[in-house]
Amino acid sequence: MKIVQLDPKASAKAEVVKMAKTILAQAENGEIVDLAYCAAQLDGGLVTGFTVTEDAPRRLAAVTRLVHRLNVSWDEQGYIEE
Repeated sequence: MKIVQLDPKASAKAEVVKMAKTILAQAENGEIVDLAYCAAQLDGGLVTGFTVTEDAPRRLAAVTRLVHRLNVSWDEQGYIEE
């Protein structure tokens, strides 16, 4: 008898891998020239990093835009109650 364990995070993992491959392809094609990232780990920890840039204002604008998108998404999903 073979025991098969289901991974409840499989779809989330697949989405992360798909996005990472897309970012890698864009970087290899020269479409992305600056990167800042934040990721959540299984244990609740965070991983962050960024490349050197000569365009810090645009990076800050991008991070601010990301925070805005997260807030809008949470509002739409009812994640944060008022």
